[in-house]
Amino acid sequence: MAAGIARSERGPVHASTVSTAHEIANIEAVSLKTGDVKVVQRGGYYGRYLPGDYLVYISQGTLFGVKFDPRRLETLGARTPLVEDVASNSVTGGGQFDCSMTGAYALPRFSPDGRKLAYLENAGLSVHDLERDTTSRLSLSGGRATQPVWAPDSKHLVVGTEMGTLSWIRSDGAGEPQKLLDARNRVVRPYSISLDGKWLAYYEIDAEAGYDVSTLPLDLRDPDHPIPGKPEVFLRTPAAEGLRVPRFSPDGRWIAYRSYESGTPEIYVRPFPAGTGGKSQISSGGGLYAYWSSNGRELFFQTADYRIMVLDYTVDGVSFVPGKARMWSNRQLFYTGTSNLDLAPDGKRFAVFTLPEAPPGAKGSVHVTMLLNFLDELKRKIP
Repeated sequence: MAAGIARSERGPVHASTVSTAHEIANIEAVSLKTGDVKVVQRGGYYGRYLPGDYLVYISQGTLFGVKFDPRRLETLGARTPLVEDVASNSVTGGGQFDCSMTGAYALPRFSPDGRKLAYLENAGLSVHDLERDTTSRLSLSGGRATQPVWAPDSKHLVVGTEMGTLSWIRSDGAGEPQKLLDARNRVVRPYSISLDGKWLAYYEIDAEAGYDVSTLPLDLRDPDHPIPGKPEVFLRTPAAEGLRVPRFSPDGRWIAYRSYESGTPEIYVRPFPAGTGGKSQISSGGGLYAYWSSNGRELFFQTADYRIMVLDYTVDGVSFVPGKARMWSNRQLFYTGTSNLDLAPDGKRFAVFTLPEAPPGAKGSVHVTMLLNFLDELKRKIP
């Protein structure tokens, strides 16, 4: 989900010197069947219902969110501030934000042979042939695509959907998607497949049970008809520690992932299978995504301020020994709220979705901010 939000460098745009009537207004719901009206939130305006049972609205120039029960027409728990300095008008009760189920380009993934690039485009899945310079749009069942992951043969993909399913599809669009896992509408994201094709790593978010990194055994002897095994939990933590983005090393012996266990997002490495050793912290000062080089000696990661670092590593028996991280690219990347780059199989270049530069001298007092995967952010902030 993408949210377009207009902001003002002068602060929220509302005529408080004339009237602030809507600052003490009520957000109400009306039953189309009976005509009954019920107050669902006091002290706010421009209310909008979002999938997943959330109510968002404006108050004092800030976008707030709160859990909402659409059956009982009641808010649940305390409101949470989401975005400050949102352009709004307390005289007319208008807010300059909108939410849609579409976004821009995101989550680029090189195929293992380096010939194709899969990515999300407006929440749909596209595959670009880098040699022929052609792009194909793939159709899916089970809702919008959330994450593409290439199989080792560069002919198939595992794709997550917003309905909590993981499906196996051909990259040329032939045949029907085959369901590998149904998580019953929970947030599930596939992230990597081991190079031998035997394991899929994915993460699952549950605001109550916590965050899981799990693996799914795969039988790919018939690549067009994979047979999934029983999911196995690789690592489980409380929700506050937020495990995400597990990625297999080239030899399949390690999984790099992100965790919030220190209070900030950092990249860690653990041996695979689980229970065969301890963890190694890779980033310091914040890390978002890890990328293994195919040479088996380097590990890249994106920093919390959206730059690329790299470190050398060695393996001593069952121990992972990381070296000192160094800057690989000091250019600050455009961050969409999710992964916007991927390392090419040759380990020498990244595919990056960059923010278009403004014309020289262009300057404005109001700008529009696009927040991608806004629904995921709501689920994180408002369990």
